[in-house]
Amino acid sequence: DFPESKLTSIPQDLDRGETCEIVPGHSLKPFLGPFGNGRTHNGIVVFSSKTHISSAAFLEENEVSLKFFAEVLEHLCTKVFGLKLDSIAIYHDPAGKSIAFNSNRSLHFNFRFFHALHFLQNKHETSECYSYWYVTQCHELSHNFVSAHNREHGFYTEAFSTKYFPKLVALLRSLNIE
Repeated sequence: DFPESKLTSIPQDLDRGETCEIVPGHSLKPFLGPFGNGRTHNGIVVFSSKTHISSAAFLEENEVSLKFFAEVLEHLCTKVFGLKLDSIAIYHDPAGKSIAFNSNRSLHFNFRFFHALHFLQNKHETSECYSYWYVTQCHELSHNFVSAHNREHGFYTEAFSTKYFPKLVALLRSLNIE
């Protein structure tokens, strides 16, 4: 028997625990940012944390990283999933465990994870980055059908992943990302 065939639990370095905590809307506020309208250069709404005063300053100080994140999300939304940019938002929560959440069919993505995992590691224009946020979007889109994390949610996540994977591959090719 091969050890790979006996994997019965999540490897410790991959386990992030319960990452779909609820982020209450009242804990976020519009981030006016460089354009003064609460949006990125491509029109994605941005929120900062009300409970962490450093959040707005962090977003201001990392404008370049925020721009790259907005572009990754724009590519995935428009070229892979066929979503309008007004159906997603970027938020910054410096302390929460949530990578993303779905609130009334609006997907919210935590900038802190992109910045730490992809931008600071110089991986923001890699297939690793795009696949990470692709899977995150599949997961959050599944919450449009099922709120709990159960077999049905797993089914929808896998269905989204399978259906849109060819479009992800085509996007990566069009961006010359291997």
